[in-house]
Amino acid sequence: MPPTTDKTHFSYTTLNRNLEGLVWNADLSLQDASEAASQRRQAINAARASRPRTAQIEREIMIAVIVLYALILGSFAALHLYGGYVLDQQEQATQAAAWTAPDAEAKPEVLP
Repeated sequence: MPPTTDKTHFSYTTLNRNLEGLVWNADLSLQDASEAASQRRQAINAARASRPRTAQIEREIMIAVIVLYALILGSFAALHLYGGYVLDQQEQATQAAAWTAPDAEAKPEVLP
């Protein structure tokens, strides 16, 4: 069906053709589609331009967190190993002292 030529009668299709190229903005004001598209492109370009610096900072932060986590785990592991070594040395020293010291029960009692 061809579009109507009668200006007093508007159909849905003729209304859409009249508004073609116009879009609603976020603040509900009607503006030109090409202007909105250029603003959108500018915002995307600005976001892309700032992204590499942000990505580099995020990467450095992640590396720092991983290194700190590894250092913390390593220090706990070292303390665990050192504690086992120290306890083993103390146990050996206690056993050596027990073998070399005379028994208190083996001494004869002197009665008055």
